[in-house]
Amino acid sequence: MKIEKELFVSKSKLIQKMLFSFALGRYSTLWRKKIIKKVGDLLDSKEILKQFEHVAKYYIEELSKYSLDEFTRKPSESEWSLGQMYNHLIKGTLYLHLKAIEQCANANANASDGGNKTEIGELIFKEGTFPPIRVKGPDTPDFTPLNPTGKKEVKEGLLQIIEKMREIERKLSDIPASQKVQHRAMGHLNAEEYFQLIEMHFRHHLRQKERIDQFLLK
Repeated sequence: MKIEKELFVSKSKLIQKMLFSFALGRYSTLWRKKIIKKVGDLLDSKEILKQFEHVAKYYIEELSKYSLDEFTRKPSESEWSLGQMYNHLIKGTLYLHLKAIEQCANANANASDGGNKTEIGELIFKEGTFPPIRVKGPDTPDFTPLNPTGKKEVKEGLLQIIEKMREIERKLSDIPASQKVQHRAMGHLNAEEYFQLIEMHFRHHLRQKERIDQFLLK
């Protein structure tokens, strides 16, 4: 099965810049709706947390709009349902991004002292956003999120992440910036960068949610 996952893939700096210009235009709609701040705003960890909570709570509030059938309905065999997208955010945050922050804090075997971002990673963090590129992810069970059996478990997962983000923000400044864990696409990131990545990732999937919402209205 071909799975759509929104990742940034580009072959040249020129194409990257063009895609980011397009991304800014798409984000302006969400900004006007007060769902997110204007792209490019420079935020400290408290502001990042505030913005993350705003987006995460929006995802939670939206759950009430859908029946379980709608929440788990796929636009096509090659696309995720809303439930799968929500589970992707929850699992990715709990078991990849937050885990990486813990590894940076504990300086364990998976963390390294130093390391650089990839070119893609540098550009994404410079712009503070992911561009709206849709590519096919691997057709593997560990990559493809399952449909949830109920909306309650999804809400609980999002609330758990909000609480963990609050806890981490309080100790984030104590984690050495030199301690980094490698991200498969963006290179070596420190704890503060993974913290920011979580917020960007949640914001990024608002576009996918918007597309699925349009499908459900048909």
